[in-house]
Amino acid sequence: MRRVWLAPLGLVLGAAGALLWVGWRWVTPHPAKGGGPAESAGVDVKEVSFLSLDRTRLHGLWLPGRKGYPTVVLCHGYFKSLAEPFDVGVALNEAGYNVFLFDFRACGRSGGRFTTIGYKETWDVQAAVRFVSERYGRGPVGVLGISMGAAAAIIAAAQMEEIAAVVADSAYAHLEGVMRKKIPDFAPVRWMAPVGWISVLIGEAMAGGRLRRVRPVEYVGQISPRPLLFVCGESDSYIPAEQPGELFAAAGEPKEMWIAPGSDHAVARLDHPKEYLRRVMEFFNRYLLVEKKARRRKRAKTA
Repeated sequence: MRRVWLAPLGLVLGAAGALLWVGWRWVTPHPAKGGGPAESAGVDVKEVSFLSLDRTRLHGLWLPGRKGYPTVVLCHGYFKSLAEPFDVGVALNEAGYNVFLFDFRACGRSGGRFTTIGYKETWDVQAAVRFVSERYGRGPVGVLGISMGAAAAIIAAAQMEEIAAVVADSAYAHLEGVMRKKIPDFAPVRWMAPVGWISVLIGEAMAGGRLRRVRPVEYVGQISPRPLLFVCGESDSYIPAEQPGELFAAAGEPKEMWIAPGSDHAVARLDHPKEYLRRVMEFFNRYLLVEKKARRRKRAKTA
């Protein structure tokens, strides 16, 4: 008689274990690959550490630019590190900009055990912007984020006026929709997909973050009149097709959108490097560099 219960009990325990594993997988980044500083020959790089708003210690790189140039903070994506946008940072730095790159919590060389896919990462962006403003004080600050970094940058910009301009590369409008789309990919077996939301709740409990409340679409309208540039991959297989349009519609002016032909999620900079850098550079030149010089001339006239 006991043997009759062994098979169902084994299935229940196996399913519970699988859900725990998937929940852990949502919020546990893989070890960082590649590096940034090692590839920075000829670039002046200073390694720093700073604290996020909840005292999590974060690792960053400061690339000082030319005198009179503003600063751009670069934010990497989910399960990545500062190595992801490093080449973009070098290009901006060579154009004169001060550049700050950092590893989000639980990524790269930063502290913390779990990612929250944009929830607590918003605190990390805010801490990074405050750190460079207080430590270096190099004028207005722009932020460029990729995927999770873009979502966190949007929410952070809505909450702090120190962020003067935002480039959101492959941002999602709301994380819940992305997770709904990706649950079948995270589930170890297909039959688990219908109950996959249990794994999300488990991930939230592990990480201490409300993953389903990461909704940049509810914040993006608060950034105006500061400018936004949205970059989207035409063939993005991660973000539901309607989400870029939702974000753009909710944003105020001035705003721009570039849909990178044929690109999947967060790879427009790799597929179209020259066009990507041209658009990013023109955006920051127009809204950070030119406006900073205009403000300086205005102060000189009134002095």
